[in-house]
Amino acid sequence: MLRLIKTSTQRKFLAIMFAALIAVNGPLLITFFIITKDTLEGEMLAKKRVFLEANSKALSKVLWDFDYENLRKWAGAIANDRDIFSIEILDDKGKSLTHVTNSENLHTMPGTEEALFSKEITHSVDGTDHLVGTLRIRFMSDHISNAAIREVGKSAILFIVSTISVLVAALIANRFMISRPLTRLNAAIETTHRTGTRKKVDWTSSDELGRVTNAFNEMQDSLDQDEAQLIKANKRLAFLYNNTPVMLYSIDSKDRIIKVSDYWLHATGYSRKQVIGRRFSEFIHEDFKDGYLTNRGMLSVGKNETLEVTSVFQKADGTRLDVLITETKDFDDSSAGRRSLSVMTDISKLKAAEAKILRQARTDFLTGLLNREGFADRLNAAIENSDGEADIAVLFFDLDRFKWVNDNLGHFAGDRVLQSVTREVAQLLDEGDSFGRFGGDEFAIMLSCESTKKRAVDLATKINRTLNRPIDLGGRTLQISASVGISFYPENAKSAEELLKASDVAMYRQKNSGRNGFCVFNEQFGKEAAQQLEVKEIISEALKNDWFELHFQPIVNLKSGTPVGFEGLLRLVHPERGVLPPLEYIRAAEQTGGILEIGDLVLELGLQALDRLQSEDQWRSSYVALNFSAAQFLPDLPTKLAGKLSAHSIRPGQLVLEITETTLMQNSMGLDGLIEDIRQLGCAFALDDFGTGFSSLSYMNRFPVDIVKIDRSFIDGLDAGNGNERSLKNAALIEAIVGLARKLDLSVIAEGIESQRQRKCLVDLGVETGQGFLFGKAAPLDVLLSRESSANAATAPTLDVAFKNTGFG
Repeated sequence: MLRLIKTSTQRKFLAIMFAALIAVNGPLLITFFIITKDTLEGEMLAKKRVFLEANSKALSKVLWDFDYENLRKWAGAIANDRDIFSIEILDDKGKSLTHVTNSENLHTMPGTEEALFSKEITHSVDGTDHLVGTLRIRFMSDHISNAAIREVGKSAILFIVSTISVLVAALIANRFMISRPLTRLNAAIETTHRTGTRKKVDWTSSDELGRVTNAFNEMQDSLDQDEAQLIKANKRLAFLYNNTPVMLYSIDSKDRIIKVSDYWLHATGYSRKQVIGRRFSEFIHEDFKDGYLTNRGMLSVGKNETLEVTSVFQKADGTRLDVLITETKDFDDSSAGRRSLSVMTDISKLKAAEAKILRQARTDFLTGLLNREGFADRLNAAIENSDGEADIAVLFFDLDRFKWVNDNLGHFAGDRVLQSVTREVAQLLDEGDSFGRFGGDEFAIMLSCESTKKRAVDLATKINRTLNRPIDLGGRTLQISASVGISFYPENAKSAEELLKASDVAMYRQKNSGRNGFCVFNEQFGKEAAQQLEVKEIISEALKNDWFELHFQPIVNLKSGTPVGFEGLLRLVHPERGVLPPLEYIRAAEQTGGILEIGDLVLELGLQALDRLQSEDQWRSSYVALNFSAAQFLPDLPTKLAGKLSAHSIRPGQLVLEITETTLMQNSMGLDGLIEDIRQLGCAFALDDFGTGFSSLSYMNRFPVDIVKIDRSFIDGLDAGNGNERSLKNAALIEAIVGLARKLDLSVIAEGIESQRQRKCLVDLGVETGQGFLFGKAAPLDVLLSRESSANAATAPTLDVAFKNTGFG
């Protein structure tokens, strides 16, 4: 092949050279030949004319003297020239005197007429030229032409020799400077192609071929490096393919296994001979084979389509392996056949973890019972299986005053109580019952059996009895109770959600009825719950649309009847239903957490009212009392109060916070510290509804309050008449409260004063301030102030007068 290539290259070069010589030197040579020949012929003819001229001059004397003998000798001598054919001499009359022919040229005729040269012969005598004759010489024209050709031929031979020399030199140069490096380059290429080894070209020069060979050698080095890296990469790839802890394999379009990794064999327990060529579906467990084939059959025929399916693989030892199969198909038309790159991932641990997470997601971490989601699923399944025929009961209960346990004994003690309750109640259940904890101290039980209603009531009774037994908390004995609500399917609900809601409503009904017992749901409970939901929605709308207003009731000096302050009372003014009673929405707000937003609104409206009072001299020293819920006593309350008072430029002594004994009972943890922090700001505290609780005296001693407000139940009987037993008892109690307040340096306000007789009795008992319908009903502040101004009320006394020397104001 290389010889042919070499020969072909040389032939091409030779053909190019010949073509170039013929195309360039050929016309030059012809032109040179013609011009040179014509030039030489012209020169020869010019010489002949000179010869003719010279001889005609030489013959002029001979002809003048009529020396015809010498004339013939002269003519014979001239005729010996090889180029002359004949010589003829004529006299002045044109008569031939002599005619001599060259004997050597007798057999040859002149070529053309142009070979005849004629010259008149003149003789000068005394300066006058006399015609004496004519000389005619016939030359051999072919001799002239041949002589010119011979001369030109010598030059042409030299030209041809030089051209051939150039051609030979070019061929030699081509062989050594072009053909040889090309031959070596071809040899290196052929060796590389035949043996696969990288052979370099041994050639060094600074010309283009040198640069080509250098580039070729550099390419060979680069290919060597690339090949080494490729071999290394392939080894690395093979190592990774076989040792990566992922089961890699490939199958063809007919589901036959064509390649597996070493890790695949290690994980499955098979040998390579046992699997190569077999269908992959043969290793799928029978219960999952149809699903695998169905999913694989749905794989589209597009390029690089993937398939992901979970299945169960049968290992060599017969055990099952949960796997995730991911398959990517290769439909490269240039490949010998279609195959896949597939990954089989062991998800057994993931499946176990998923089951564990699912179990944990449906299980309460503290007690191990079902959580709300798990219990709801169990309840839904029971309802679906009942076909609406079998009775299902749900008992929903929570622990009474469990919050007190967490607040006073800590959450660790609370957790132990919950675990104890779980153990005790679980002993009362049968195997088919479901027991769950919904968070906090809320529990639920599902019963589905014969005589469900009777068993539900019996179980509720047993739960109350069991939980009434003391609980030992490591040296400390605690007694708790539970409120239980019961609902039935399908009597009380049509779904699991409704059934749980019904039992929850029944449980709260029992809690509001005295706790420590059970209550069975009825339709009336549902209506009341619906009403409560409606109230919650009204509260939300009221907060959004500013339906809440603050009305004020004056607190007056009982002797003078002049107002010393105003109690702010919240009113919800519905655009359609008018003013709603506070009891309808306050309790709902406390249950939903909306009381916090309502409390913030009450505080803002109260401070706006104080700002209004400060703008008029008559009311500048008046104070405003606001009712605070237990839920509002959060750790940030003192900071919030300080910020709002500063924003409105209100003196803290003009704000009184009213709290009830219920508030103190529900939120005793840290409440005394909060009250003290607020009093440090300068605000005062009033203990509202005093005398109606179970431990009023202890709260007066424990919490730093400034004012005691006597409940209206003590005021009602004061006007019953002299000697009336109730009137005497109420008067004695009021007198005792007043005396106690004075001892504790507290101010006293009487609530619910509706008659002048009650007012007079209170003044006689030492009560200095009070409020009630006698002095006016609650009204918007502008209305109230307008009414007082029209009555020409006197300027309100200072807080120091109203509250004596209590120190706030």
